[in-house]
Amino acid sequence: MTAVIDTPSSSPPAPAPTDRDGYRRNARRRAFWTRFGMQAPSLIILAVVLAFPLAYSVILSFQSYSPVDAAADGHWIGFDNYVRMFGDAQFGRAILVTIGYVVLAVGIETLIGTVIGVVLSRLIRTRRIVTSALLLPMIATPLVVGLMFSFGLNPQFGYMSDFLRFFGLVGDGGVLDSAGGAFAALVVMDVWEWTPFIALMVLAGLAAAPQAQIQAAQLDGCNTFQLYWHVMLPMVRPVLIVAVLFRATEAIRQFDQVYILTGGGPGSATTVNDIFQYRVSFAAFDMSYGAALGVATFAVVATLAAILFRFLNRKGADA
Repeated sequence: MTAVIDTPSSSPPAPAPTDRDGYRRNARRRAFWTRFGMQAPSLIILAVVLAFPLAYSVILSFQSYSPVDAAADGHWIGFDNYVRMFGDAQFGRAILVTIGYVVLAVGIETLIGTVIGVVLSRLIRTRRIVTSALLLPMIATPLVVGLMFSFGLNPQFGYMSDFLRFFGLVGDGGVLDSAGGAFAALVVMDVWEWTPFIALMVLAGLAAAPQAQIQAAQLDGCNTFQLYWHVMLPMVRPVLIVAVLFRATEAIRQFDQVYILTGGGPGSATTVNDIFQYRVSFAAFDMSYGAALGVATFAVVATLAAILFRFLNRKGADA
């Protein structure tokens, strides 16, 4: 005769909820609604200032609307404005100018800024003074920087034009008279203003570099160049990538300095994407096509921002 033995179940019964558990749940719920209530005004302002214009631009990009054209009364045309972008030679030209501007400006800033950051890391007594001086171009607003270069490059009384004319680099018309000179002036202006940002980012990365690895490389007989090139610069590569992505995102949306210095000219030599959008929307009054251009630009910038935040989150998880 086989005896049946009752075995206890594999999982013990869940403990009955206590008053303390209910108190914790209520506390977390109150904390959530408190934080939400404190952030609600900011969220409402963001919704009004950002979300509504973006949604309106998306809707407008699928319509045909112009305040000066009776036929463009806002009727629905689907993706016609987006298809039009791919066949627009002027838009393609603006994209090429924007890409060239971003690549040259950000590339030169990265190269010079990295060198300056390395030099600053070796300074001891004068580092604070030099670092404070580097902040001056970044403190100035883009409008002020654009006006400063506009006055300096004026062919009649600009000190920059006089300096370049003294060495025979420009003619009587000045730098902004030629397509290449105007484009170079925009790149130099951006490099002058934002190279200190790259330098300070590199300096911060070098200051946070692990000293144990640096000392080990020095004990192995690395000279100064080998130490920086093979040891320290790879350590600051994540910081440098963040700085480059940030600058590229900002440079793509360049408008005010280009508008002040060249206005997009001569011809279309400096017509970057935002200048082209301005001409389409507020000179030709083709609001729907301008909205489609803005939505496409927003998608590109948002993609770069997503890459930047993904990179930051991955580095934070690895740390």
